Amino acid sequence: MIRVNLLASGPGAAQPRVLVKAEQKPAMIGLAMLLVTGLGVGSWWYYVASQAASTETAIVTAESRIEQLKDAMKLLEKARSQKAELESRLALIENLRLAKHAPVKLLDVLNESVPEGLWLMEIKQSATGVQIEGRSLSHTAVTDFAQTLQNAGLFKMPVDILTTLMEQVEDASVIRFVLKAQPVAGVGLPTAAAPATKPAAAGRPGA
Repeated sequence: MIRVNLLASGPGAAQPRVLVKAEQKPAMIGLAMLLVTGLGVGSWWYYVASQAASTETAIVTAESRIEQLKDAMKLLEKARSQKAELESRLALIENLRLAKHAPVKLLDVLNESVPEGLWLMEIKQSATGVQIEGRSLSHTAVTDFAQTLQNAGLFKMPVDILTTLMEQVEDASVIRFVLKAQPVAGVGLPTAAAPATKPAAAGRPGA
């Protein structure tokens, strides 16, 4: 049995429907490419804008942190300044305390260091140190006195014996001596010139 498609070949048959004409295809392709490009550019712009916003937020946060650190540094510098001022005041108080008790301490050390057969006549305080003048019955007593002063910890070593001279006092031969000593740092002895002090005689009354 033979079948014949009369619809496809007959004179009244319908023609196939064309959605896009051939001459419009290039324009449609160009439009599609334009849409794709626009979508890509839009996505890229959104990404850049998002990154810019994040960067701006990070910058604002960093600037705020910097301001906080500046305030903290100001507080730290203020605390350091107050600490230095306090330490300076404490050092001044300590120096005044030492200076107040230094003459008494000096006299105590001198009186404890005077050996038998030696007595003191005059003590002078100046910027160059302490000068001690006295009399002794022997050179050994003068040497022992200087050594005892060195061991007392109040003066730098050595305690110098500047002069020793023979004198006659009440028909007795004595040795007049002069010692010079440098106070060690921190004992509080003043460096300015001080009036001469004549302590009570020790060992033997002086003439």
